Parts: sequence; C-alpha cells; structure tokens
Amino acid sequence: MKVLPCIGLLVFFIAAPAFGQRPDKRLLVRILQVPQRVIIDGKRVVYYELQLKNISSDTFHLRRVEISGAGPLLSIEGSDLDERMSDVVLTPQHTSTLYIELENLQADDSLLNHQLEYAFPIKDKEPGVFRLSVVTSIAKAPAPVLSAPLREGNWAAIYSPVWQRGHRRVCFTFDDTDYLPGRFAIDFVRLDSVGRYASGNEDSVANWYGYGNAVYAVADGAVVAMRTDFTESPTLSGHPAYAAADATGNFVAVDIGHGQVVFYEHLRPGSIPVSRGQRVRKGQVLGAIGFTGQSTGPHLHLHVANAPLPLRAEGLPFVFLDFQLVGRYPDFGVFGKSVWSSVKASARVVRERPAPNTVIRFTQR
Repeated sequence: MKVLPCIGLLVFFIAAPAFGQRPDKRLLVRILQVPQRVIIDGKRVVYYELQLKNISSDTFHLRRVEISGAGPLLSIEGSDLDERMSDVVLTPQHTSTLYIELENLQADDSLLNHQLEYAFPIKDKEPGVFRLSVVTSIAKAPAPVLSAPLREGNWAAIYSPVWQRGHRRVCFTFDDTDYLPGRFAIDFVRLDSVGRYASGNEDSVANWYGYGNAVYAVADGAVVAMRTDFTESPTLSGHPAYAAADATGNFVAVDIGHGQVVFYEHLRPGSIPVSRGQRVRKGQVLGAIGFTGQSTGPHLHLHVANAPLPLRAEGLPFVFLDFQLVGRYPDFGVFGKSVWSSVKASARVVRERPAPNTVIRFTQR
C-alpha cells in the first residue's frame, strides 16, 4: 500500500482542436467517484475529482477549466487552478488530480459539463491549444440522513475540502487501484464555552474535553469491521507515529444498508462493547472518544464509505437529521486559542452537513 495522488475511473470525453488543428486524443480523463449532492448551509454542493493523464509524447499545460450544469457554475484558472491541482504541467504519461467543489447547483442539474483548455508547446511553432469536453452525471441517490454520533457539549466539525493534507486530498493506492475514503470525513472535537479543547495541560490526553465521551450509532445496522488492539499514550508528546495502514486506531464500522458503511475512528482502548456481526440500533453506544491511530488529539473521526474497508473504499456524502449551529471559525488559525465567531441566532439546522469548521450542538433525543 502507498499514498499517492488519486487515479480514478474512466469517464467519457471528446477532444477538439481550438484553432482548426486535426482532432487528436491526447488526454485521458478519469473520475474517482460519481458526484453526489449534499446540502451545506442551505446550498446544493458536490465534491468530486478529475484525474488527467497525458497520453501524448509531449508535455502540456492545463490552462483553464469551465464547468456548467443547467447554467455556468465555475471557472478555474491561474492560481486557483494551481491550488486545486497537484500539477498543471503534465509530462508524457503523467497523471494529475483536479479537486472540484461546486456550490449552488440547481435542482434540475443532472449533468456536469467540463471544458478543459490545454496547450502543447511545439518546438519552432506557436503553441498548439486544444479544448476537451468532459461530461459526467450527478448521482440521483440522496445522501444518508444520520442521527447524532455525540451528545452534550459544543462540537467543532473540523474539515476543509481545500486543505492540502486534509482527508479530502489523501488517496490510498492498493494493487494499482485508488481510493479516497475521507472525501467527506469530519473530525469532531469538543470545546468549552470559550473555544478551548482542553483544561490545563493540553499535553495530557485526559484533560481534553472530548476524551472518553460516548460515541453513538447514527443508524440501525450491523457491525461489519472493527479493530480494538491499539494501546494509547497518556500524552500527546508520547504518541507514536503511525503508518497510513494504522491511521484509524481502534474503530467500528457499521453497515447501514444501501451500500453505505459508517466508520467511527480513534476510539479509546477497552471502550468498544460491540462485536463483529452484531446488530446495533440507532443511539446505541459503540465506544468512547480516544487517542489511537493517526491523531493529533482526542476526537471522533466520522465518515461514510461504500465498502467495509477503512482505506480501500470511496467516501460518500452524509447529512445529520438535525443540529444546532453555534458558530464558525472563518480563520482556523485561532482554533483552540479563541472563541468562535457566533451566528446571529443559534438556529436549528435540518438534514444538512455541517459547514467546514463550524461549531454545533447535537439535538438531544
């Protein structure tokens, strides 16, 4: 197993010259997972990736990507393209990944059309500029609706689709097949009323407010995978450096049907009361927040995937039945040092995914 930029599954494309050149298939375009809508802050949103492979014998430079549905959606070029893509210059047989997030989709958007413009530097001639049309569908299935995985307290929903080393941009490669299990993963960290995640010495795991908090099943289902053999350092400074294969720490995976498996990761040693094959009910305790696996502090990692394998699966979107929005961290650099920016009124949010780096309270039931 190795960690690489993503390489996905074949979509379909049509290559056409921009200025009268003879049509030529120079670029192979792949997609890792069909885009699926999820509601964030009242907007229809999709996260997905295009993988571009240069199948010509020359180097070229991707210059612009225009995306449209029922109408124009996004134009990507310049520094924005650099930030969204692992490499905009592709040498022969090289593959690069373009990470895309679209907001404000229309209800009738069912296809996404991508117009890619790329240039081949041709020796002793003007650069040859080509355009490529790539079309992909939007999945019709709605995102699963989950109940609360946690209860009392303020919980920061930590993630960002644009973080270079966030879950969203880490692919895992097994036997030349690539997976992005954390595409929609959220890390939940408990905070006090002034935005601190620990009381006193932060190096002591037991001082973190979330440590030991119960983790609850978000839906009825069956335990299809788990791991319980991790020990735990009592301090952050004493935490071992784990390889990607051990990133989950102690975890429980519950199949909730319809090809959807919920993962609860970094659980405390000795806290998991369920066993593989056991049926569980929504609201049942599955374990407690701990500090195992690849983790910088006690938190719950939650994601939904299409297979019961922590790394060899595709991440799927999900929403919560309801929660209360408390605030936001527009500048994540102050997280843990300062209180969040409050919203005008703590509003009840229904059947949505928390926005990046928001602070929420789960509804008590």
